[in-house]
Amino acid sequence: MTIRAGVPAPNLEPRLGQEAFRRRGEVAYRVLETRSLLGRCTSERMPFEWTANPYRGCAMGCRYCYATYTHEFLGLTDPDAFHTAVWVKRGGDAETQRRLRAAIRRGERVALGTATDPYQPGEAQEGVTRRFLELCARERGLRLGLITKGALVLRDVDLLRRIHQRGRLSISVSLISTDAALLRRLEPWAPPPLVRLEVLRRLAEAGLDAGLAILPILPGLTDDEATLDALLARAGAAGVRRFNAGLLFLRSPTRERFLAFLDREFPRFAEAYRLAYADRAYLGGGYRDRVLARVDRLAERHGLRRAGEYGTATARLDVRSQLRLFS
Repeated sequence: MTIRAGVPAPNLEPRLGQEAFRRRGEVAYRVLETRSLLGRCTSERMPFEWTANPYRGCAMGCRYCYATYTHEFLGLTDPDAFHTAVWVKRGGDAETQRRLRAAIRRGERVALGTATDPYQPGEAQEGVTRRFLELCARERGLRLGLITKGALVLRDVDLLRRIHQRGRLSISVSLISTDAALLRRLEPWAPPPLVRLEVLRRLAEAGLDAGLAILPILPGLTDDEATLDALLARAGAAGVRRFNAGLLFLRSPTRERFLAFLDREFPRFAEAYRLAYADRAYLGGGYRDRVLARVDRLAERHGLRRAGEYGTATARLDVRSQLRLFS
């Protein structure tokens, strides 16, 4: 799709609702008529072939959200719009079912929640994610992965268990720290840590494959030994035995938005982030290796095993300078 400032992509414009049908606080909800809830993923970095995103935009407001750029396809260039203008996908069930069956025939994987949280606040009223899962539950042999911060995932345990019994389902709950005050600043409308840990516990008790997603680890903010140890200890105590982890991915326009946030809230880290992410979206080299080795060591202590990484590409960096930035 072509991106032009202020102009929606031609294949989206006719299907975009312009008037909000509901408002909740600063968030306006509009309708997007969709041909399918399932789309092809062609990125070689991603460990799946299909994506499902029931919404465009996300009201959880995470400061570091990498997906804010996707609103540019709607003609919106203000990164804050991703969290205040949410389009709810309607229709497309027949084509969604056809694509699900094609994925099953080919043994391909489906990822739910790659560019928007499927259990963001609006799901309680709109139920698009549940509608998608109902389509999934009709099939056998589906390989489905789901990632969320939302506690509403517990509403759908009945469907998730059916999908799990008839195919392969993995659920990842995203949580980067047990510090509720810190997360309220970083993820203002996401459930607090204790709620997400309880979600993990109840999913595990339901016999589902539930894991912890430490995505993203934030340099200087959540990458230290004490923070990671506390998080992995609580996850292990909740019955979690699987995790994945990765460092912050920071591309424009999220980069500019997040740096402005750091200037206001954590100014002592702002310059280090500007230097580290000046000409790259991923961090690599010795810093990355050191942090992920720390996570692996602590995870083993608490009985968790790594289950793969979401987005593994890294850039080649000057290792010594990167180690100093966040030491």
